[in-house]
Parts: sequence; C-alpha cells; structure tokens
Amino acid sequence: MGLNDERRVFTQISGIDVSRYQKAEKIDYFALKRAGLKFAMLRAGYGMYDSQKDAEFENHYSAAGKAGVFRGAYIYSYATTQAEARREAECFLRWISGKKLEYPVAFDIEDKSQKKLTVDERTDIALSFLEKVEKEGYYTMIYASADWFRRKLNAERLKHFDVWLACYTDEKRRDELYSGNIGIWQKQSSLVLPGVYSGKLDEDVAYKDYAKIIKKAGLNRM
Repeated sequence: MGLNDERRVFTQISGIDVSRYQKAEKIDYFALKRAGLKFAMLRAGYGMYDSQKDAEFENHYSAAGKAGVFRGAYIYSYATTQAEARREAECFLRWISGKKLEYPVAFDIEDKSQKKLTVDERTDIALSFLEKVEKEGYYTMIYASADWFRRKLNAERLKHFDVWLACYTDEKRRDELYSGNIGIWQKQSSLVLPGVYSGKLDEDVAYKDYAKIIKKAGLNRM
C-alpha cells in the first residue's frame, strides 16, 4: 500500500474552495457542514496589489467561521519573476493578517503568463513566495494541475511543501497522471449540493487532518 493509499484509508476530509465567483451569502455554510464537508479554501486575491483582494474573501471567511467550517486561504499568482512573487507574498500576508486559518495557505500557480518561463524559473517563483510566507508562521502549500507538477515545475525542489493537486478524474487515472504525495486533491468543479448552493462548486479532499496539525504546531495564528 502506498502513502497516498494510506491517507485515503485513514484520513479523507471533504471540503470546497471558493472565490468571488461564489457569493458567500448564497452558500449555506451550516448546511455544508451538516452535509459532512468540513473545510473551505478561500481565495484571498490575485496578484501583487492591494486592489486585487478578492471581493468575497472577508464574507466567506466570516460565514464559514460562524458555521464552524475550517478555513484556508490561497492566492492566484501572476508573478513572472522572483521579485514579483515576493511582492505577491507581502500582499497576501496583509490580506490574511489577523485571521485564524485552520487550514493551509496556498500559492496557486497556473497562469498563462507563466507558461513562457522555464521550469527552473517557475520553481524559483514558487519557492520565493512559499518560503517567505512560511517564515511568517503559516502552513504553506502549492496548488497546480497534474500537468504543471509533471512538466512545468521541479517537484523535487518543492518537496518540502504539501501539494494541492487539481486533477478532475478518478483516483486510478489521477495516480497515473501524478505519482507524488498529495495533501489536498481538487477532484472536480461540478459538485452539486442541494440546499447548500444553487450552482456548482469545486470539490476537494484533504488527506491530512490539517486543523489538528496546524493547531498543535501553533501555526496560522492558531
């Protein structure tokens, strides 16, 4: 049995991820928790300017917290240099300042502007962000697709950080596309939960009890 298989046996915690495209007032977080989904990864914003803060971040943070749904946060990156990645990190840290986040904070690297870069350049960008945020006391992870982890990033250099993998398929095919360890799997973008939200949601599965790990370590202002 592989490590990923062991995680599926012992820890499978369901959740969602959201941004301004899902209005917080339209999601019944209490119903979400009753349905067995325990966490939500919230987009804090994108880019390196304060004006790029996600318009629904504060609303999702408040609504999820009131319902007892664990919260993580992520940023969508446009950085094409290490300096820009550090500026994104500084902006992200301002957005999440003072907030208690029971789940990890993540760096989302997938933008078309970054495709023209080399594998090492993209990896350097990711490390510049991840290391800066981690030094501030946050449990930090990286989000990308299976294709990016296989062909556009140096996974060996990033192995210190947990992976949030985007791969919309079944587990067997996922493991064929990506053989590394997975912290969170974004498995689909078409989750329908009547009584929770009228549209479709991204579905995620965590293979670690992040809330317990982060609280025990005293990270994320916990």
